[in-house]
Amino acid sequence: MRLSGSTKFLLFAIALLIAVAGYLAVDHLWTQAPAPGSVTGAPSPAAPTSGPGPGPVTAGQTTTTTPPQPEPPAVSDAELAQFYGECTSGNFPTIANAQTRAAACSRALQTRRLKPDEIAFARLVRGIARTAMGDRELASQDYIEAVKRYDSLIDPANPDSLALYRRAVALEGTGQTDKALEDYTAAIKGDPQASFAFLGRGVLLATRQRAYNRAIQDFDRVLVIEPDNVDALIARGDAFSQLDNPGRALADLNRAVTLAPANATAYLARGLAENRRGDRAAAMRDYEAALKHDPRKVDALVNIGALQLLDGKPEAAVATLDRAIAIDPKYALAVYNRGFAYFSLKQYDKAIADYSTAIALNPGMGLAYNNLGLTRAIVGTDLKQALTDSDQALKLLPLNIEVRDTRGFIYLKLGEPALALKEYDAALSIDPNRAVSLYGRGLARIRMGDAAGKGDQQAALTINPEVANEFAAYGLQ
Repeated sequence: MRLSGSTKFLLFAIALLIAVAGYLAVDHLWTQAPAPGSVTGAPSPAAPTSGPGPGPVTAGQTTTTTPPQPEPPAVSDAELAQFYGECTSGNFPTIANAQTRAAACSRALQTRRLKPDEIAFARLVRGIARTAMGDRELASQDYIEAVKRYDSLIDPANPDSLALYRRAVALEGTGQTDKALEDYTAAIKGDPQASFAFLGRGVLLATRQRAYNRAIQDFDRVLVIEPDNVDALIARGDAFSQLDNPGRALADLNRAVTLAPANATAYLARGLAENRRGDRAAAMRDYEAALKHDPRKVDALVNIGALQLLDGKPEAAVATLDRAIAIDPKYALAVYNRGFAYFSLKQYDKAIADYSTAIALNPGMGLAYNNLGLTRAIVGTDLKQALTDSDQALKLLPLNIEVRDTRGFIYLKLGEPALALKEYDAALSIDPNRAVSLYGRGLARIRMGDAAGKGDQQAALTINPEVANEFAAYGLQ
């Protein structure tokens, strides 16, 4: 039972990439960070209270007291301005500079001398940096706090477009996409020339709602205001690619590369567009160019690994994905794809370990559950757990034909041909000419004493002469 290379491992989706480019790296917006402004001295220590010492201790009362919080280290106005500038100036954080940006934000926040709007912005930037570092839990805390701060700063009667935009970014970070969309729209209403808000809204529409045509309208607007906005060109190019319009897609992405020949994201996006239209050689060239300009571009490494798998080079894919995981150990997609490479090498224990890790990192990854269940079934030592994995895959991917095939395979291994028959019937209701499903149904029917199973097997062999060998290799014939 062969895993399909086109669907069982995953290319990095540009939708996720553009979310980063759109609201985490808007060049024109963050070139000049707000000045720190005047700062006050450190707060004075609390005055001592008068009166007697601690009274008697009653039953259940703790005898410990909360130690006083240490005062933040004294810093000069110039040092505070430097910390805040390192935190907020320039593009939003990327993987390459996330650690230093987060540290700078922390130093600025720890002084307790930032103004309310500066605190909100520093928390937002640190949340983005922590997201890039893979620390989603701490990032979430920053986003939540940034939203609270902007809630108190924004005047509903006269909202500031930039503050609305920043709150929208924080809301996206907390998963509140509907509210984020409202804020982007309100920012645009307040300032129809706010290209950053059009870009942010377009990115959200494309990545979270897959409303590509509506997103393109927003990217069009950005490019009217700023004809050379590279982020908008990349985003619009990807949207056209998603709509199967390679001509328009490559026109935008070629222009993005021309305008920003050192922009790794532009090459990555173009590589995805080339891959979607079937030109794997061009895609590989672009992914390699992305790495040339940014050796830590983990998404380019993931996609190179995927192409190596398509080319039947699992050993090379493992080496490439090892590099990706070394850069970002919490990148579920890289771990998942390496699991597929190990599966291809018949290193099933390593495949199981990687699929399990991918699930721990991203519990919503239905294909990881599916492949984990299938691999367990092939090994044959934990069939009940394999079925449990497959149950979860079905919950997450109820219409996925390969999940049905996997479940049929597991039931055959468990000696439950009637249940296997139901799964293969479900798969064939979607694709009546699927060789794996036909052959599996044939096996199930034969085991139930139904001679029609021979007809299913013959039909499957007509479509794919190797299908019987694929089942036999895993103990079913």
